[in-house]
Amino acid sequence: MGASLWIVWTVIGIIGGFMVGKLVPGIRSVILSVCVGICGAVLGGGLFVLICGVTERMESLSLAVSALICAAFLWGLAVLTEPKGTDNK
Repeated sequence: MGASLWIVWTVIGIIGGFMVGKLVPGIRSVILSVCVGICGAVLGGGLFVLICGVTERMESLSLAVSALICAAFLWGLAVLTEPKGTDNK
């Protein structure tokens, strides 16, 4: 597992966090959403490679898992920072 895989996971987190920070109205800080996105992407990709091993196919699948875990972390951020007292009906 090379450093390039860590860089790609980080880029996935940056892109996801930036998009959520700009598009979700309840999130006030783009920097916070980028940090959460990076944490989710690196954690998800790293744990997947740690559990499943390091092969070329598993490295490719780790990118998808990284994006999924990043999305889950950012969804949690959006839920936790949602303004109280608003009805989303």
